[in-house]
Amino acid sequence: MEILKKNIILLGDGATGKTSLVRRFVTDQFDDKYITTIGSKVTKKDVYLEFGGETMHMIMLLWDVLGQKGYRYTQALSFGGIEGALLVSDLTRVNTLQSLREYWIPSLVSVTGALPMIFLGNKMDLKKDAEFGEAELKGAAHDFDPCELKFQHTLTSAKTGENVELVFKELAEAIMRTTEKAKLDYPQYIIDKSDIQNLKDVTDHIIADFCQQFGGIENASPIVQRHAMEIGLDVENPRKRELVELVNALAGVEENFKPDNVVNMNRTKRLYLVNLF
Repeated sequence: MEILKKNIILLGDGATGKTSLVRRFVTDQFDDKYITTIGSKVTKKDVYLEFGGETMHMIMLLWDVLGQKGYRYTQALSFGGIEGALLVSDLTRVNTLQSLREYWIPSLVSVTGALPMIFLGNKMDLKKDAEFGEAELKGAAHDFDPCELKFQHTLTSAKTGENVELVFKELAEAIMRTTEKAKLDYPQYIIDKSDIQNLKDVTDHIIADFCQQFGGIENASPIVQRHAMEIGLDVENPRKRELVELVNALAGVEENFKPDNVVNMNRTKRLYLVNLF
C-alpha cells in the first residue's frame, strides 16, 4: 500500500473553531475553552482512502496557525508546502466569511499558488445565533472556483462532531484528484489585484514571490539583482518588456531546483500580473 504524506492547513479568523475542529477529528473530543494559537501547531492523523481502485494510506499533517490578521510573516512561514486548505468561518460572525475572501485566501495563495480548498461554516450547533448560512458559504466557494475544481462548502460543528470527519476526508480526496493543469490555470483568477496598481507593484510582487520560494530575501535577492541588471530593469520605472524577460530569467533559475509543474505555475502566475497592464 502506498503511503502519502500531505500538509493540510486550517485558516480563518481567531475563535472560528480551527483548533477545536482538529481536536474533534484527531481525538473525537471537544473543549469549549478558547486558547489562542501562537505561531503554528502541527497534528498528525492517518486516514485511508479508496482512490483509483486502490486503498491509499495518507498521513495528514494538520497545520493550525495564528488566527489574528496582521501577522502575515509569521503565518506565511507555515504556508510553504501546504497542499490543501480548510477555510474556516464562524456562522455567528459574518465578518469571518469576508475575512476569508479579503485576507486569508490571498495570503495563502501568494505563497502556495493554487490548491484544493473547502469552505467551512463552523458552529452550526448555534443556528439561532447565525448571521449567514449555506447559501452565502456556497457563494464564497463559487467565487474562488473559476477552473471548476468543485470546491466544496460544508456546515460543521466541532462541538457535536457533525460533518467534521467528512470534510477532512473530502479534502484528502480533492488533493488526490487535483490535476496539474488545474494548478496551472487557477492562480490567475485568485491573485488579489486590489494590491496592484502599476508595473512597479507588479515588480514588487514578482520579486517577493521569487524570494519567498527561493530560500528567503537574503539568498534570493542577489539572483534577482544580477538578472535585473543584465536585463536593464529600472526598478523606479519598470517596463513591461523588461518584466517579461525577468520572469523568464527567474523561471530559468527555478528549472534547476524545482519540478516542471511548479516552474510553469510560477511563470504563469507572474506573467499574468505583467499582463494586467
